[in-house]
Amino acid sequence: MLDTRPFIANSALAGVYTVVAYSSLALFATLNASASPVWPPTGLAIAAVLLWGSRLWPGIYVGAFAANFLRTSLTATSAAATATIASSLAVAAGNTLEASVGAFLILRFAGGLNAFDRPRNLAVFVLTAGLAAPIISATVGVTSLVVGGLAQLSSYDAVWTT
Repeated sequence: MLDTRPFIANSALAGVYTVVAYSSLALFATLNASASPVWPPTGLAIAAVLLWGSRLWPGIYVGAFAANFLRTSLTATSAAATATIASSLAVAAGNTLEASVGAFLILRFAGGLNAFDRPRNLAVFVLTAGLAAPIISATVGVTSLVVGGLAQLSSYDAVWTT
């Protein structure tokens, strides 16, 4: 018998991630439609991987792609459609890597699910989930936006820091 639980879990995560990510972009993105200074999907994705394992990365990828594509396709011209798709695929890869690497580092260096039990673990958790992991997503995302022509190279640092 085929186990459908991973499919259901990934579908649910993709749906929730899409809603949370799209809402974050709609509410907080100011410099670029694909970059938000407030990004709750990071916490959602890292928590999902920590609690249920790496088998949920497809849900993160699909949700990140859907949210970014929906958001950027509303503002893109038809000539930019290919760039929007390519950029959304790359941003989704960055978001998925962010969650996967973040969860790995938390499991390896911050005590995993016990990250809040000791001050040292908590500090490592904050540095990992709040700094190290988002660097991956920001770098991949902004680079793909610039390469795709959806952001100007001159605004790279401003968009990256959001």
